Amino acid sequence: MTNSEAVLRRRDARVHPPEREDPEARYTAPGAGADVEWVPVAELDLSHSPRSAGENGEHIRVLAESQADLPPIIVQRGTNRVVDGVHRVRAARLRGEPAVRARWFDGDDASAFVLAVRLNVRHGLPLSLADRKAAGTRILCEQEDWSNRAIASAVGLSPKTIAALREALGRPGGRARIGRDGRVRPVSTAAGRERAKEMLLREPASSLRAVSAVAGVSTGTVRDVRDQLARESRAVIPAQRRVAPAPGAEPPRERSAPSAQAAPPGHGSPPGHHAPPGHHAPPGQQGGLDRSTALLRSLRTDPSLRFNQSGRLLLSILAVAAIDPQAQDGLVLDLPDHCLDFVAELAQASVQAWQGLAVRVSQRRSAPPARKQPTVNRKP
Repeated sequence: MTNSEAVLRRRDARVHPPEREDPEARYTAPGAGADVEWVPVAELDLSHSPRSAGENGEHIRVLAESQADLPPIIVQRGTNRVVDGVHRVRAARLRGEPAVRARWFDGDDASAFVLAVRLNVRHGLPLSLADRKAAGTRILCEQEDWSNRAIASAVGLSPKTIAALREALGRPGGRARIGRDGRVRPVSTAAGRERAKEMLLREPASSLRAVSAVAGVSTGTVRDVRDQLARESRAVIPAQRRVAPAPGAEPPRERSAPSAQAAPPGHGSPPGHHAPPGHHAPPGQQGGLDRSTALLRSLRTDPSLRFNQSGRLLLSILAVAAIDPQAQDGLVLDLPDHCLDFVAELAQASVQAWQGLAVRVSQRRSAPPARKQPTVNRKP
């Protein structure tokens, strides 16, 4: 450090002195009030302590002989139970003080015990390992839906120790647990990942938040499932990675799938329609599956459509258009009478639009692929 830097630091220290730490800040609690009141010592209940061996006499004498003011204690409102500060109350009695400073805590007995353990772990005379394990066991019985990490942070143990205590108690809890941040998360994401996978295969255009809300998993888990599906698609269909043709060579024409050629025109797809390369319905299922459903399922697994915005939009439109006869009957029966003419006209317009789309797709398929003209930089 140079002399000039040292001078600047001394000047900054005089202008902006460091803030002094409040010695009572570590004795406060989120659930306790900020106001401090004087409470008579004789009205306090000292019988609910997380220490199995009771108070430490030596620690009480050290506090009583100190000249400093003791920090406020935490008292449960309504029961006058001392949540935190039993040693300070004992020291005040040795001093002959009739009252002590206290903050009130509004909560039930289970929350008061958790707060007592949490504060005793953070300051004062630390709890023994046996007391912390006993506290973890009690919290497991009273707060069974808490996660292992949440309980571990409260009692000062590792999550593995809490997991062992949970297994010994035979209390696996429900399918979801409350974390340290108060959010509810599933214990196992296997079922949620399966739901997210099914939804992404069925509706590839769905957003991460929409899938997360339906599947009950985080958006990060949905993103991981989507990436896994992309990797699986690239591994299953390596032939779709096209190689650029050599200059002057005629680009290869794609051959249609045999199942698409065998189907007669008008049977669930426009004439000349071809299934994506590498996507064939299993031979044993071709007779039992509707052709439109099989083609739509094949398109949904095509990564060239699933992983771009235009392809996802097309898949969503196709999924809406693929309505089975039973669903059509239900829609027609549920229609109000005054809407029949409008729906019939719109449906007829949709038929014409789909026919136009089929014609354009056929024209695009029969036309030779367009070549990209190279750009030449001309000097001015």
